[in-house]
Amino acid sequence: MPDESEKGGKSKRTRAVIDRMEDGGKAVVQTGDGEGEPFDLPAALLPEGAADGDHLVITVRLEPDSRAAAEDRIRALQERLEKRGKPSD
Repeated sequence: MPDESEKGGKSKRTRAVIDRMEDGGKAVVQTGDGEGEPFDLPAALLPEGAADGDHLVITVRLEPDSRAAAEDRIRALQERLEKRGKPSD
């Protein structure tokens, strides 16, 4: 299942292995069967009881609706700031 695309190419799924849990609330995770590039992941994002050696399925999904809402909020804020910065006639 490595790098398996889901419909529409809006998400990716891969397998990973928890290499080790470290102090400070992070886990070192390796993609693939433990041979991929390691990366840190906040332990709070792992399922309860996850430990060294456990295998994971990681899915990363785009959320276009959330992005559009954030863009709308930023645009509205920029417009308000521009109005504030203009001198009164």
